[in-house]
Amino acid sequence: MTTAAEPWLSLLLPMYRVEAWLPACIASLRGQIDEGVELVFVDDASPDGSADLVERLLPQARVLRQPSNLGVSAARNRLLDAARGDYLWFIDPDDLVEPGVIPRLKALLADHRPDLVTCDFRVFDDGASTDSVKPRHRHIASFEGPSGVVMDDVDLRLRGLFVHGQFHPWSKIVRRACWPATLRFPKGRVFEDMHVYPRLVLHTPRHLHVAEVWIAYRQRGGSLLAELDVRRLDDWTWALDGLAAELPPLRADTRFEIAHFCARTLLRARRRRHQLGGKALAGLATDAERFERSSPLSRRALLSAYFRRARWLRGLQWLQSA
Repeated sequence: MTTAAEPWLSLLLPMYRVEAWLPACIASLRGQIDEGVELVFVDDASPDGSADLVERLLPQARVLRQPSNLGVSAARNRLLDAARGDYLWFIDPDDLVEPGVIPRLKALLADHRPDLVTCDFRVFDDGASTDSVKPRHRHIASFEGPSGVVMDDVDLRLRGLFVHGQFHPWSKIVRRACWPATLRFPKGRVFEDMHVYPRLVLHTPRHLHVAEVWIAYRQRGGSLLAELDVRRLDDWTWALDGLAAELPPLRADTRFEIAHFCARTLLRARRRRHQLGGKALAGLATDAERFERSSPLSRRALLSAYFRRARWLRGLQWLQSA
């Protein structure tokens, strides 16, 4: 799988104001990494002691320091450039990797040689016990499709991703050789993962989904969607802009799921703009134009698809939004 000098896995962690949570994250990793796993951290000019803490607790890790706070996209891009492993896995340093996951991943990679691995996750509230999980948060799927078998069908890969819309990096392990040099996280924007991962799936023909909880996601504060301001709204509807032109020929059910996701994004963004009022309303026309460039179905074709599938309420909502 790798040469003697090349790690089989790079764990990539961007850091900014995470000193309080780092010890738990590191503890979740330390007992299950072998000599073939490299740990690379980027300190995004964090004002706390995150970088010093990593150097003390994980002396084998590489810690790269940004000259100023450039944001999570720039940090992830630097991690991409620095990684040497055969496979890349972004981990958020306030989350946990479940016990036994990394040896399990290594065995799956050896058996299946996938280009992309997706896993499921659970959610726990910050400040609560890491084992204190609400029933609906115990197992959240990141992909809709078969588990434990390699899929080489682009329709299965794209449809399965868009059904759940879980685009976060930490539920995806990617072969480094498959990551295009031109595909990077967009600097200065939120919803950066929503921009990157649907496009990355087009370059990972061998996809293995594992319907197991591998990540414990720490829920901190309010959700991004609840804090949407004008700038974040613009980033949200921009994230998939132009995707339709990048897609290969797809089956009808795949095109529907992608279009449905784009429509839900448009409707939720529109609702939020009306809540905010004022200058937020100026983006309504741009959002609609971006839908046309993101969705593989036109507005009229999507409306017909809703009614053919007896999705009457969704179809009426879509009709009223025109």
